[in-house]
Amino acid sequence: MKTVYDDFSKLPISKMAQQISNMTYNFKKTNVPPIHYKKMLSTNIEEVVEENIAINLINIYYNTLKTLLDENPKWFMQALLCLDEKVKPNTIKANEFHALEKTYQKFFEDKSTFLKSKYSDMFRTIKVSGEKK
Repeated sequence: MKTVYDDFSKLPISKMAQQISNMTYNFKKTNVPPIHYKKMLSTNIEEVVEENIAINLINIYYNTLKTLLDENPKWFMQALLCLDEKVKPNTIKANEFHALEKTYQKFFEDKSTFLKSKYSDMFRTIKVSGEKK
């Protein structure tokens, strides 16, 4: 039995792009220009593979950080602060360690988040409504 895909896979890129645009419109009446899909379909496979590799590496970082956070939230926060402030724990001074302790105490009391809110807000805005130019 022949499927829609069988015919679709034989189309030239410009006609594929138009068909995808039509399918997108039929789904939620969203008008995406065929040129967008043509550009995506013309992307070099290396770029797609590179993006997948980046996602896999981010996942490794995420899992590592999540494990560290779960094991000791205080040390995790203090390590991030050391990175931000360019303080090396192996050469930390007494005043810097004191500052780490007091900063964590305030961080914990405030139930704060690790990222500045402007970056979290930016992420949520782009996620919901796309990148604004």
